[in-house]
Amino acid sequence: MNCWARTEVDTANSLKIDLKDYILSNPYRPGEHALYVPEAGGIWTLQPKTLFTDEWLEHITDEYGVKVDMAQIFFRKPHYQHPGAHVDIDQNNNLYGGGLNWTLDPDDADMVWYNMPSVDPVYTKRSETDRNKEWPLDSLTEHARCNIGQTPTLVRTDIPHTVQMGENERWLISVRFTWLSSWDQYVNAFGQWIKDETLV
Repeated sequence: MNCWARTEVDTANSLKIDLKDYILSNPYRPGEHALYVPEAGGIWTLQPKTLFTDEWLEHITDEYGVKVDMAQIFFRKPHYQHPGAHVDIDQNNNLYGGGLNWTLDPDDADMVWYNMPSVDPVYTKRSETDRNKEWPLDSLTEHARCNIGQTPTLVRTDIPHTVQMGENERWLISVRFTWLSSWDQYVNAFGQWIKDETLV
């Protein structure tokens, strides 16, 4: 079961703002979905034109044939461990399969995936754009893990996953694309830019 794939997607000079300053100077901006717990971390959903330069958005469409729909920003404090793993679901409660992720800074955390359990999940809704089904970690069996880091990496989100934190605080960008919703669609869309040896 494939869970992640390194890509050659170019994210250099993609950001138009100082992301950390933008978020922390006003964690709850009007019109943006946000959840912020200062001692643990936060999740924000930003519109593409807020975060990315017009040139980069055009490059993504011209070079890769996809359109950025939104960006989710995940911030975690060092050593914070959320007690559950989740699958992503869309606003119609269907499984959502993937994203293109990278961190702002060197990353010493692991993204961890688990086998799909037979027990029922708990439904969570942190915002209109952040809906999950979640299971306690102690009820799950690990399947795979990956240190995402600063290389843009396709990650699978339709099986239980979480982050195991290390010594560093972690700021991660997760880009979601219009017309892509399943893991297979993500892999197919970026197929020629995937580093084959990393599709695991």
